[in-house]
Amino acid sequence: MTSPWAACLSPVFGFVGMALLSLAMDRHFGQVFSRRAPSRALCILLRVVGALGLVMALVFALDAWGPSVGWVAWLGWLTVGALVVAWMLAYAIRLLLGLVVLGTAVLTVSVSLLLG
Repeated sequence: MTSPWAACLSPVFGFVGMALLSLAMDRHFGQVFSRRAPSRALCILLRVVGALGLVMALVFALDAWGPSVGWVAWLGWLTVGALVVAWMLAYAIRLLLGLVVLGTAVLTVSVSLLLG
């Protein structure tokens, strides 16, 4: 993958990973879907895919900026992603859901392209 694309995808996957991890929590899942809590299987799926998003963000950050700056950039993008998710949970819940669906689709395509 070329570095400009990797630099663009790193913050996207940081946001998607943080959003999916937040949706694995009962409180935030209830905010978004107006239900009490996710099932155990859905909770595990959200955690696994969210963690995959964070790992993909790290892979793209290391590709874009190298190992010395990539780790710092990854942590910075995770911080920005967490702040954006927190803001969207407070003010733009439906937009958060749409962006998570779109970002998960991009994550799926990127993982399938990287794996062959």
